[in-house]
Amino acid sequence: MEKIKHTIYTQNKQNKIELTNAMRALAKKVICAALDDGEIDFPVEISLTFVDNEQIRELNRQYRNKDSATDVLSFPMFEGGEIEYDDESSEPCALGDIVISLERAALQAEEYGHSLEREVGFLCVHSVLHLLGYDHETSKEDEEYMNDTCEDVLASLGLTREPANGSEEGSDNKKAEIIDVRDMKTVFISIVGRPNVGKSTLLNTIIGEKVAAVSKKPQTTRDKITGIHTVGNEQYVFVDTPGLHKPKNKLGEYMVNAAKTAIPDTDVVILVVESGERITNADRDIIENLKAYNLPALLVINKVDAARKDRLLITIDQYSKLFDFASIIPLSALTGEGVDILMDELKPFLHSERWYFPEDMITDQSERTIASEIIREKMLKLLDEEIPHGVAVTVEDYVEKPKIVEIRAEIYCEKEAHKKIIIGKNGETLKKISTFAREDIEKAVGKQVYLNVWVKVKENWRDSELNMARLGFKKED
Repeated sequence: MEKIKHTIYTQNKQNKIELTNAMRALAKKVICAALDDGEIDFPVEISLTFVDNEQIRELNRQYRNKDSATDVLSFPMFEGGEIEYDDESSEPCALGDIVISLERAALQAEEYGHSLEREVGFLCVHSVLHLLGYDHETSKEDEEYMNDTCEDVLASLGLTREPANGSEEGSDNKKAEIIDVRDMKTVFISIVGRPNVGKSTLLNTIIGEKVAAVSKKPQTTRDKITGIHTVGNEQYVFVDTPGLHKPKNKLGEYMVNAAKTAIPDTDVVILVVESGERITNADRDIIENLKAYNLPALLVINKVDAARKDRLLITIDQYSKLFDFASIIPLSALTGEGVDILMDELKPFLHSERWYFPEDMITDQSERTIASEIIREKMLKLLDEEIPHGVAVTVEDYVEKPKIVEIRAEIYCEKEAHKKIIIGKNGETLKKISTFAREDIEKAVGKQVYLNVWVKVKENWRDSELNMARLGFKKED
């Protein structure tokens, strides 16, 4: 079975036990291994939240009518494991939510005499099996299967029942958390290409979380977005750029300029194209820039999961004649097929240099920017072709409190008719946009979110540099 790229969101709502970046990465790895063991052959999305004993006790009271601090809770999206996945959808299937009490997990690890990593790993596999429809409380057969599967998956990852103190596993994890500055390696990478070839999907797949807006519509990305992927002593800094196209307004000019200015500031460029598509002037323009700056480049041929082999070979031949690419990688950004090969091909471009970003940082975007991009993404998906790309979102207020984030956002469109479409009959469309956006923002910030969204008209804002600047699209000096 081909390797499927799954999306695992993690958030920490407790402060009793330190949650390291290494622990987050381990939890994601274990969950993906459990999904692979279950032969899940389509991309899924799972939200993992770490809480303390009191928080999980409250969840038990609320959802199970039990006054107890359990180690884990699972909230499957589908009853009885009857998972429904739309093969034609570009989105991963939302499988459900997992909540782990890190405080309880630490106590159990001490009681059982093994590492906290092992205990969290066990709870992750156990919960994934619940999301897939298995239930140890109602079926003895399920209980035996779940126990055996947990042991098999953990054994495959080296998480054995060894003592927490002095074990080889424990010392390895401690070493992984501290990287000597002299051993650090860095590479800056531009992701460029025409609109709608999958640049943002590729970035999100590499990072493992959503840092760039994704839509089937072209020109979804409007500015340069940085995604950071740190593994071991290596830090990969990706710059996702707007698609290169013939601009029709000031906003289009801004987007094309953002894409072109990203190229000379990086160590290597990834040119993303689709199999079977003809080479456009925009593609040729990118390649001429690569030659002018004497930059190495990798050619990524995306969406091979839907491509014919003969067209793929033609595409490889056509681009090879235009530029001496360091490597050509056919892949599927959506399923993750071939992404591991791309990461291997980027390794030679790493150079010894101190990291520019902390180990646990995945993007340089502010939380305000992430919130506004999520709202705009939901609009593009829900409204489909009803309105053009003449919308912008600004976050006017972002107030972070201990348990909640309060956000007031404003959507700007160019016509009153578009405003009516965005709001919808009895406000239903705007309500859907706000609800779906709030859910994703909560995953991103790790807190409950109160989202208040307003719609305003600013006619022809895309052709006014002043209005564009007010809405956050400021040209670089």
